Amino acid sequence: MPQDPTPTGPLSGIRVIDFSRIVAGPHCTQCLADFGAEVIKLEDPKHGDDLRHHKPPSIECDSPFFLSLNRNKISIGVDLATDGGKEVAHDLLATADVLVENFRTGVMERHGFGQEAIREKYPRLIYCSISGYGREGSQKFRAAYDPVVQAESGQMATNGGPESGPMRTGQAVIDMQSGHFAAQAVLAALFARERTGRGQFIEVPLFDVAVASLSHYGIRYLLDGTELPRVGNGSNAAQPIGVFVAKDGKRIQVTCASERSFVQFAEAMGRADLLDDPRFASNPKRLENRDALFEIVAEILATDTRDAWIARMHEHGAPVGAVNEMGDALTNDFVKERGLTETLPHPLVGTVPNLRSPIYLSETPIRPATAPPMHAQHTDQVLRDVLGYDDDRIAALKESGAVG
Repeated sequence: MPQDPTPTGPLSGIRVIDFSRIVAGPHCTQCLADFGAEVIKLEDPKHGDDLRHHKPPSIECDSPFFLSLNRNKISIGVDLATDGGKEVAHDLLATADVLVENFRTGVMERHGFGQEAIREKYPRLIYCSISGYGREGSQKFRAAYDPVVQAESGQMATNGGPESGPMRTGQAVIDMQSGHFAAQAVLAALFARERTGRGQFIEVPLFDVAVASLSHYGIRYLLDGTELPRVGNGSNAAQPIGVFVAKDGKRIQVTCASERSFVQFAEAMGRADLLDDPRFASNPKRLENRDALFEIVAEILATDTRDAWIARMHEHGAPVGAVNEMGDALTNDFVKERGLTETLPHPLVGTVPNLRSPIYLSETPIRPATAPPMHAQHTDQVLRDVLGYDDDRIAALKESGAVG
């Protein structure tokens, strides 16, 4: 394709037509693109993906939010409200393996791209719909916003502390989880198609993802009606888990999630006597006496610097780490050692940063990253190289406003 003439990865040869925008859909298609799929992102010719514009004026390229969700894709401007735009989209779907969309219920149908009609016309196509509250039911026409879904689903009830009350996460975690689930479903559907020869319809509603992700908080309530309290940086399941301040004012996260880790932690602090204290002899006892244990740990860790404690703890295998601000996290030596950040060539601003995919595959490695596309950057190339349109036809489509 135009950006990557020799795509690699386990999905090399798979074409995805990406109708999605904002977060959940683009995250899904970025996962597929990282695996080597050719992702053609359809955008409104005038404004493009709304997420491109979530930025301060000082940033000349697209927003950091957009850059984080759209690497390894190509962009074409298509107006689905026009006959010419519909024709282009259908011509692309005729060549495709997967369609991904996350519009409000009814939008795809209004443009003639509802799943029933599309699947009848292209029986091998996998149609992935990421909805807010499901395509059926009383809430199907609502738009979904991650913080609202966190609030309604009970996710916010798991975050924050006694003083703060329920809190949302800084990250759009439900959007991101929905993208992960959708990508997982697409992979399963591609595998099933190898056996059956037919595509299928996939739906991943954000609300369903949020409820399914309540984990032990949800199961505990369904089991005996207990609503676990908010514990901030602590835990309802094991102790000691929390943030403590060292002598130099820097913070340390401690997570003793097993009996062995508590032994390692106590020995690293030089307080093996805590292991014989009946108040702390087992995790249930430590949960019962959490406040007393926290007071002891806080007093001990306040006697030396953060880095000194961390070095000592790591020698003993104790599960602790520095509480880093973003700059400290992304510039530390281990992030560099792992190669987790990189820069990618960009046609407007020279280079843009990238957080690389965390997945390793020994035989079919993740494709090398390319920068997220500029708005409609590859319109001519897609029309010419993928669909075989000649210059006159491309010019006519542009003149009509069907593409941009």
